[in-house]
Formats: sequence, C-alpha cells, structure tokens
Amino acid sequence: MDDVRAQIVAAAVLGLIVGGVLAFVTGGVLVDREAKGMQTTVDGWSTVRQCGEPGNDILLKAACARDWTAANLPPEAVYWTTTVDRAGQTLSGHHGYVLHFPPGGLPPNDAFWSLTMTDAQKRLVANPANRYAVGDRSGLVPNADGSLDIYIQTASPAGHESNWLPAPAGDFMLWLRAYQPGAAILDGEYTVPPVGEATTDVAAGNPPGVSAERVPWVRILLGLVVLAIVVAYLVRRGRPAGTDPGRRRLKRPHLITFWAFAIFAWAIGTVAFVYVYPSLIYNAWEKDIVAHGVDAGSRSGIPVNTLYAVPDLASPIASNSAVLVTGSNHDTLYIGGWLDLGKEPQVLHVPDMAGRYYSVEFVDPQDGTVFAYVGRRVTGTNAGNFLISGPGWKGAVPSGATQLSSPNNSVFVIGRVLVESNSDLGTAYDLAKQTQLTPLDRWQAGQ
Repeated sequence: MDDVRAQIVAAAVLGLIVGGVLAFVTGGVLVDREAKGMQTTVDGWSTVRQCGEPGNDILLKAACARDWTAANLPPEAVYWTTTVDRAGQTLSGHHGYVLHFPPGGLPPNDAFWSLTMTDAQKRLVANPANRYAVGDRSGLVPNADGSLDIYIQTASPAGHESNWLPAPAGDFMLWLRAYQPGAAILDGEYTVPPVGEATTDVAAGNPPGVSAERVPWVRILLGLVVLAIVVAYLVRRGRPAGTDPGRRRLKRPHLITFWAFAIFAWAIGTVAFVYVYPSLIYNAWEKDIVAHGVDAGSRSGIPVNTLYAVPDLASPIASNSAVLVTGSNHDTLYIGGWLDLGKEPQVLHVPDMAGRYYSVEFVDPQDGTVFAYVGRRVTGTNAGNFLISGPGWKGAVPSGATQLSSPNNSVFVIGRVLVESNSDLGTAYDLAKQTQLTPLDRWQAGQ
C-alpha cells in the first residue's frame, strides 16, 4: 500500500511540475498575443493607448509592463511606431523614404512633436550628422503649399539637408511622439501619413535586410521538454506489470492523478503568471535602478527616496546600456528614482520651469497604473511642493504642499524635462537636478 501511495504522490508531483511549465509557456504566449492585439495600426503606424490606465484587465497590464513600461497616459503623450512603408515592406537603409505631411497635417499638440530613428532593436545608431530626431524645434523647412517632407535615408539628400533624418544601413524603426497631444489625436481622428519609398538601392551592392519576428525559443524548448516528460511517463505507466493484477489496475488512477494535478496547475499557474507579471517586471527595474542606476553616470546605484537627473540626452552608447535612457526619446532629459513611503511621506520640489515642458510621472509598480502627474499639463510650470503619501498615512498635509496619494508604498518615479536645443542642454539639466525629494520631517524642519 505504501508503494501505491508513493506512486500516486509521484504522479501528483509530476503533474504539478508539468502543469507549472505549461502555465509558464501559456502565460508567455497569452502576453505575446495581447501585446500584438492591443495595438491599433493605420497606414503602417501602430499605437497603444490603454497602458497605465486603472482597471482589472490583468492580461493587458502584463503586456503593457513588458512592452511599454511606465509609458505616459495619452493626455500626456501619444506614441506611434512603424517598421514598414506604405506597401508593407520592411523599412531598410537600402532604400530612401519620404514622410509627407500635408498642409495642416502635423501632429496637433500643446507641447512638442518629434520623429526619432532607431534600429530594429530600438537603439539609436551613430551617423555622421549626429542627428537622431527631427521635429518642431529642429528647423524643418516646409514646402511652398505648407506641407512638410522629411527625407529618411542613409545619405544626405541634396537640397533638403535641413529635413534629413539619417537612417542606418540595415532595418530600422521610426517613432513619432506628440506630447500634450491635441483633441484630434485623443479622439482618434488624426492619422499619421504612411512612409513612402522615394528611391531604391541607396546602399548599392548589399542585399536588402530581412526582418524576422522574435521566436520564443525558450518557451518552445520548455514545451518540448514537457511533452517529452509526459510521453516518457505514459510509456512507463503503459508497460506490462508482470502477473500482478493489482499493479495493472493502478495505471488508470495514476493517469487520473497526473492529469488532474497537471490541469489544475496549468489553469491556476497561467492566471498567477499573468497576474504577477507586471510586479515582476517592475521589481526587476527597481533592483536595477537601486543597484546600478539609470545611466553611465549613476552606475553605482540610486538610493531609495532619491531622484537622479540624467545629464545627457539618449545616445547610441547610452541606449545600448542604460535602464532609463531609451533610444526612442532624444528630446527630454530623464529623472528617475524609487520611493518607499512605508516610513513617512516624501515631498517633491520642482523649480520654476518658466513655461518649459516637463512632467513627473508616478507609477504603481504592482500593476503599472499611472496614478498621478506633476508637470506642465496638470500643475503648470511654477515652482511647487508636492507631498507623496502612502495608503496608510493619516497625517495633516503641511501648508504650501499639495498631496498626491499613492495606492502603494512603493512608487516608481520617472520625470522628463524638454531640451529645446543643444545649447539649452545645460539649462535643462540644471532644472532637472533641482527636482528633488525630501522626507516630510526634514522638509517641515526646514520650513
């Protein structure tokens, strides 16, 4: 009888293991499908508007955490990306392209817009012009009828140098961003024009690059391992057991036990995987930021309840190694940090931005919900103090501070300060450095 129990326990344990691995594979596949399904694509340009919003769609939150970590809410910024031209062909430096905005067709906004170039891995690529983005601050020259052409190619276009966005030699990706987007964007009425091919064989003698979707090899291999385990188990249980009729009768109970536990673990594990996925992603970000910082200048780490201002815009080197300095943004300096409000609230001070665009975004790392903003759109650009309190705090808000209540004691903070031009970098950085946190007791003592 002890042998029977041991075999049933073994079947149950194997079922749990197999179900757990299947849950990991299934959860990953579901997140992949949701990440593709949540995009809206028109004329090759894809956009996602749902990330950061409160709600109970755990699959959506998992997909957003993976692909759009700490993305802005649509009223703050809307992003479009494309990797294809109007014919659906992969964008490649072996061809030249023109992005034509008709008269009045530029992205409506109350802050700024820009078009950024990255390679297929979302990294900035060095180019002779040292130009990674163009937009409303880069001196683009419109046509006589008010339309605007942006030339996207590896070589500088003769007579159109001011409107040139240099392309890398291989496949690439375009990012269009509008901060404080206008009503036509928020209502879905505005559409980005397709990227048109202007010339071919810009880089003669090289075959066009072939772009392939990422293959989830780890999940495929795990699935094959699980299948091999199941087959081996079934073969073993199906072998004749000699003349002992009792052992032969145990084959069906073992199978029932195995499949019951496997299906249970598969179902519960899949839901659990999707549910905890956002917190796992943000937990990894927290550990990386606290231990290693957000750029080359902060590799020693950023202590909790401290903000760090990145001194430079994204660059080809930084976008390959930094956590926060992503290749898709060459317009703003970043400010980053992690809060722990369990002991006491923190007071955020922002200096007078004198009309400059900036924002400080507060994210609940449990599910990626953006619960508050400080910045030009929400609070204006005057100097101010903002009390960030945790869910259990019951104290009085001090005079001169505006309270922001967090649903979680742990908070991811990401700030952005617009850089108007290369000559403006120093001024923007000084303002970013003045955006700082102070514990409530120290702030009150200094008042």
